[in-house]
Amino acid sequence: MGTQTDQPTETASPSTVGATFYSLLDAVDSESISNDFEIGTYTAKHDFNNHLKVAIFEGVHPSDSLDELDEKTGTYDELAYMAGSTFSRLTNDRDYRAVVRLFFELLHSPQLYHQRSVQRKLLDWLERAVVATDATNLSVSRSIKIASESDDTEVRRVIQPGEKSLHLNVAARVDCDAKQPLGVTLTPGVMREPTQFEHLQRDVEVFADLDSPIHVYDRGYLDYDRFCTLKEQGKDFICLLQVDARVDVLEQFQDVEITDEQGTRHVRDERIELAETGEEFRRIVFEDVDGEELAYLTTVSSEYAPVEVMSIYTLRTMIEILCRELKQYTSIENFHSKSLNGVLFELFCTLIGYVLVEWFRQRHPLRGGVPEAIRTTRTRWNTSLRTYG
Repeated sequence: MGTQTDQPTETASPSTVGATFYSLLDAVDSESISNDFEIGTYTAKHDFNNHLKVAIFEGVHPSDSLDELDEKTGTYDELAYMAGSTFSRLTNDRDYRAVVRLFFELLHSPQLYHQRSVQRKLLDWLERAVVATDATNLSVSRSIKIASESDDTEVRRVIQPGEKSLHLNVAARVDCDAKQPLGVTLTPGVMREPTQFEHLQRDVEVFADLDSPIHVYDRGYLDYDRFCTLKEQGKDFICLLQVDARVDVLEQFQDVEITDEQGTRHVRDERIELAETGEEFRRIVFEDVDGEELAYLTTVSSEYAPVEVMSIYTLRTMIEILCRELKQYTSIENFHSKSLNGVLFELFCTLIGYVLVEWFRQRHPLRGGVPEAIRTTRTRWNTSLRTYG
């Protein structure tokens, strides 16, 4: 009787960087979104899903021209070939609100809910989420035509390239290493960002896992009426306050002196009445070794020590890093489109790309954070995940 030899087992080919980068998109039903916005498929190669993938990839790996984009779709796996002229036409014609819908549905996907839960555990002393609000100027590289609402062939206004062409207003979850935009608005560069504060807070409120966040923002959003409104609504915040702001000190909880090799610092924890509002708040004043003071106004209770309140506020720097990374490593300021609809379509695809980069680097940690993750997607897109560490 002959012996039976084992037959080789066929193993599935490992996933590539490109396939892993796009994998989170499966959590969103882009086909239903395209139907809701009556987006035609044109041809099998240029359906909404492929158009999205091209625009998202452009966001994190921008092309200098439409001709270069044309070549890129022919050489990168996961993308069906798309002529640059076709990309331009589709981007300008398709309702940008479809991409906005996809962006927010992605943020509400079970995968990102889970990621936020895992990441929050990294700060074991902080049980609540922290949401930062900030804005950054976008210096767009080309003029943007804004059409009339009644006649899209009539140009109502043109936004010219410049240092403050547009304002990108962002609310972001910052209580972990994975920065995540939660609400985004775009305004003309001449409009001050505090006007968008309420819009951004409403975007945050719909996240079920962020039902009681601590909001942090800088002096650019300083507004006494806003402080009172947030307190009345039971929302906790931490904001920098001018040291010489008019207050009545009602009670001093602590006046701590910290001395080490760097020198002596002071921390005062007080209950104050703010100017003429009649509302009481907590104020923490930090005095450094040179006598310079920094004042924090907050509704956060004494459950958090003064040093912890200052540490929570320090997390706000994460949104500054997010804005800087968007401007340095993505196409957030460089668009192919000249119409406002096309620019918004590209901008939100870029934001989706940034979320996918954060998702990618959290699943496959890389030294160097977002910059290294973006470099990897650009240089090893067609490469198996097994080949890099």
